[in-house]
Amino acid sequence: MSDWLNAEAHADRALEMYERGRWAEAESELRKALALNPNQAEWHFNLGLTLEAAGRDLEALGSYERAQELAPDQPEAMVACGAACNRLGRYERALNWLEEALSIEPAFEGAYAHKIESHIRLGDHDQAETTFYLAQQALPGPSAQCLAVIAESLIQRRKWERAGWCLREALRLDPTLPRLRARLAAVAAAVGRPQRALQLYLRDLRDDPGNIETLLDYGELLIELGRMPEASEKFRRVLELEPANVDAHERLGQIAMQRRRFEQAHLEFELVFKLDPQFPQIRLSLAEALLRRGLADTARQRLREELALLKEEEGGRRTAEDSARFGLLLLEADLPSEAVMLFERAIESGGEDPDLLRKLALARFRSGDRDGGVAASRRVVRLDPTCVASMHNLALAALKEGRLSVAQGWVARGLRVNRHDDGLRRLRMRLWLTWIAVTVRRWLGPRR
Repeated sequence: MSDWLNAEAHADRALEMYERGRWAEAESELRKALALNPNQAEWHFNLGLTLEAAGRDLEALGSYERAQELAPDQPEAMVACGAACNRLGRYERALNWLEEALSIEPAFEGAYAHKIESHIRLGDHDQAETTFYLAQQALPGPSAQCLAVIAESLIQRRKWERAGWCLREALRLDPTLPRLRARLAAVAAAVGRPQRALQLYLRDLRDDPGNIETLLDYGELLIELGRMPEASEKFRRVLELEPANVDAHERLGQIAMQRRRFEQAHLEFELVFKLDPQFPQIRLSLAEALLRRGLADTARQRLREELALLKEEEGGRRTAEDSARFGLLLLEADLPSEAVMLFERAIESGGEDPDLLRKLALARFRSGDRDGGVAASRRVVRLDPTCVASMHNLALAALKEGRLSVAQGWVARGLRVNRHDDGLRRLRMRLWLTWIAVTVRRWLGPRR
């Protein structure tokens, strides 16, 4: 009897600590309670809530699963398991938990909301919408949670008008849901209403001044508007709340790059790299800062690491823009052969864009592949008959091969496009001198 009373006392103190935001103490009290009575499903569930609040999702999932084992007919633990799986990126497993919860309680609003999120994370927006409409039929009234989540799907698909309507309706139904105004701000910014977006972010931060996601989004908008000092202030506020926030450090690094404060950018990117080596393209950002500081050897090391990661990626797929950025850094680091591969990937995913083909030609020429450079330059001229730079490269390649007539033809064609181009004019002079030298050698040859 004494053990049971002691366990209850620990559980009560844990609830008090939880409500005061003292997660470590709440966890300690709950573990003491469970040591005395390990079969209390409610206490395992509360331990999961405490661990979740402390950002320890994997451990929280274990506690929720134990609570579900002890109370298999209670859907709350199943929904908590599904939500934790979503946060951990285990979306298929999340769907299993949420479907099981709905089989027990068909009108569980949270289960529908998290199930919609799982489908969105899997990229299955059609199924997300189907789940949303099923929720509207099963629930007694419109669901603010489901409206807020389906709005994220609409935002990802750039369906701004519908997304805005869903968010406004969710706000009308439940103004206490977090970040509704922040998401409305994102929609306003996307449709060209930045001032309205700023107002919405400010209002959201007045209600919840410590919301890190909103501060990050607000800072992003300020960057887009060119208001760098204000953006920096928002990201530093994030770091006051969460010193190891890699997103804030990365944004501060990008701002420092734009302001040509390369040493500061290097420090920020280096910190992100140490905190999260898998942060998207952090090695590229770090390499760029190193190159700007003249530290080419270290930059090449980071670029080679990124190349290794690229080869490990499934299919090695990146956007054309990302591949082009990578290729340019490789060129700057004097790794032209590797840059060729990146520009080819960019063209494969982005199409035959003249600018990408120009970069490919440059990489091929620098890597010693003259034929490849000529082929890429010819593709540029077919797409853009006014590209003087490609005509210059074709003329120079022909000159180096001793094909003077071909070189002269490209020079003449380029000068018809721009007769004041200095590069072509210098190349024309070089051609004339080469013609003279060839003529003189021919004239002198028989006399010898």
